[in-house]
Amino acid sequence: MKAENYQKNQRKALNARGIILEIYYNGNLIPAVCAPLGDFFADGCCGRAKYYSTLFVEKAPESYNCFIPMPFEKSVRVVLRNDTTFDLSNYSFVEYEQLPAWEANTGYFHATWKRFAFQLNTETDHHFFKVDGCGHLLGRSFSICTDEPFFKDFLFIMEGNNEIRIDGEEQPRFDYLGTEDSFGFSWGFNKVFCGLYNGINYLHANNPLMLSIYRFLGQNAIRFNKSLDLRIDWTNEFKYWSTYDKFKAQLDKVNNGGNGWVDYATTYYWYQDSVGYNHEHMIPLEERIKPLLKTNLRYEVIPWG
Repeated sequence: MKAENYQKNQRKALNARGIILEIYYNGNLIPAVCAPLGDFFADGCCGRAKYYSTLFVEKAPESYNCFIPMPFEKSVRVVLRNDTTFDLSNYSFVEYEQLPAWEANTGYFHATWKRFAFQLNTETDHHFFKVDGCGHLLGRSFSICTDEPFFKDFLFIMEGNNEIRIDGEEQPRFDYLGTEDSFGFSWGFNKVFCGLYNGINYLHANNPLMLSIYRFLGQNAIRFNKSLDLRIDWTNEFKYWSTYDKFKAQLDKVNNGGNGWVDYATTYYWYQDSVGYNHEHMIPLEERIKPLLKTNLRYEVIPWG
C-alpha cells in the first residue's frame, strides 16, 4: 500500500510540477506568467490539494479552471511546456472577447513561482517577493513543508510578520502579525477550509508537515505605483514570553546542528502596466517534485515551554 501511495503521489507531482504554464503578451520573449501548472492553480504540495473553488482559480474533478481576466493589446500566447519524459495528453480551452479599444492604464496579468528552503530561527527576516512598476497585487499561494521535529504543528513557522512595503517606503504599509493571520486564519493552521478568497486546501499534520494555502484579493487589492516588496520577519516573535530564552536556546541548538530547514514554494499573482518579469530560474524537475527540498535529522525535542 505504501508503494502504491508513493507511485500515486509521484504521478501527481509530475503532472502538477512537470508541466509549466507560460503566458506571453504582444510577442514579448519573456513570459508574464511562468509557474508549474498545479501551483498556478494553488494546487499545492505537488498536487495534493483537495477540490476547491475560488473566484479566481479552482480545482474541480479532473480539471483546473481559471477565471482571472488577462487583457492584452496585440496578442497573447499560452504555452504548456512538458518537462517530463512522458507523453501527456491535455484538453484546454480559452474564452476571450475583443475590447472596443485598448486603454493605456490597463494592466497585464502576471504570475511567478519559486521554491526555496532556509533554516528558520529567531534572526530570520526573509525576502519573498518584489516587483517594480505600477499595478496591484491580486493574491498569493504557498506550499510549506518541513520534517523538523521542533516545528511540530507549524510552531513558529506560522508566525512571522508578513510585511508589505509599497513604492520603496521604509516602514511596511501592511504588517500582519503572523503568516496564518495574513492568509485569513488564526491560532495556526488547524483544519482544511476552502473559501472564495482564502483557504487551507491541503493539510498533513504528521511528519513531514505539509500545508497548501491561498489568499486572493478582490476589492481590497493592494495597489502600488513604483514597487511592491514582501518580507516575512520572525525576529520579534515570542520575545515577551517568559520562556523565550529557553525557546531561543533550543532553536539555536537545532540550527547549529544543521537542522531547522523549512521548504517554501510560492506563487504570486498581480497586474502591472508593463509586460514581462524577471522570473526566478526554474529549478530542475527532480527538485520540483521532491516532497522536501531539505530534510532534517530526527532527534528528541527538549521541552522549552
